[in-house]
Amino acid sequence: MTEHFDPKDYTGTGVEGGVANGVVPNSDALYTSAIVEEQPEMLAGPKPAFPQLLLQAGIKGRVMVQAVIDTTGHIENNSIKILSSPNPGFNPGVIDALRRSVFRPARVHGRAVRVLIQLPYDFNASTH
Repeated sequence: MTEHFDPKDYTGTGVEGGVANGVVPNSDALYTSAIVEEQPEMLAGPKPAFPQLLLQAGIKGRVMVQAVIDTTGHIENNSIKILSSPNPGFNPGVIDALRRSVFRPARVHGRAVRVLIQLPYDFNASTH
């Protein structure tokens, strides 16, 4: 009995004994920065302004933000999340700066992929 090979059928048992479930890797898959081969790199982006009121009050610190960089090197708007912030007054400037930033996309096997990143934005006396 001859078995017919179907190149579109991704199910079955491999030579190494692995079993495929028929799921084709999705180009919309989201990677973490820990598993990509080439890390994303910020190419251009404004520095968020130090809010005048917070500067006068002597409030400083680091805002940690999380976001998804798409395959074109831009931030996916709905993905932005503030993880920690010394004061909510810093957040709008950080979000605006991140939205206007451009990155070299992360890559896996030479192909641009979506990646979840975390970035720090520091606000101290030398950042205004």
